[in-house]
Amino acid sequence: MLMIPVTALRPGATPMVSLSLTPELAHGNDRAVYRHPAEAGRCIKVPRFPDRGSHQNEREKSYFEGLKRRGVHDWRYVPEYFGTVTTDLGEGLVFGLVTDADGSLSLNIRQFQQRGDADWLSTQAFVDELERLYRYLRDNWIVPSDINDRNVVCQRRADGSIRLWLIDGVSNPDFMPLANVWPWFARQKIDRRMQRFYRRLHEYGFISRAQRDSLLASLS
Repeated sequence: MLMIPVTALRPGATPMVSLSLTPELAHGNDRAVYRHPAEAGRCIKVPRFPDRGSHQNEREKSYFEGLKRRGVHDWRYVPEYFGTVTTDLGEGLVFGLVTDADGSLSLNIRQFQQRGDADWLSTQAFVDELERLYRYLRDNWIVPSDINDRNVVCQRRADGSIRLWLIDGVSNPDFMPLANVWPWFARQKIDRRMQRFYRRLHEYGFISRAQRDSLLASLS
């Protein structure tokens, strides 16, 4: 029988999700990520230092709630946001968890090169998938605050194809966030972020110079 680690509160209250004894899936400077104990296909992002909270969580919460309000429903390249939960590590943001067809956690680009299939990263299929990720972000004017080889994962799908997902670094930290309300500003930011991303991929040896130039030329 599956035991869900939650803490009972007063009658009618939402139970608190207990994560402190659960192994992390990953962590960054500001946050840790855990598998949702009651939803296998979801994860929870919480502050690494609960007493300080998480500025990144605050920004993402505001940004994704804005995406929901304007009717974004296409979650093919960015995991869907499912709201917040109360945990013993502070407020958590709930997102879809990207896993391979066999149920294992999908590897980011850097891990994929080291432990997955480095040959795929040198193929036209990888370049095509990078272009599809870019078009998805631009069509939905979803702004990456940061996009790099550690927050884009390569999902092995049941049909043998591989899809890229941007699993972190989605928000707009600008003091005057014009890109949140006007598509033109959002798409200008997306183009600049993708230019930087393509150049980094070439600098780190993931793509060739010719592939980089082809990707840069494809930017709108």
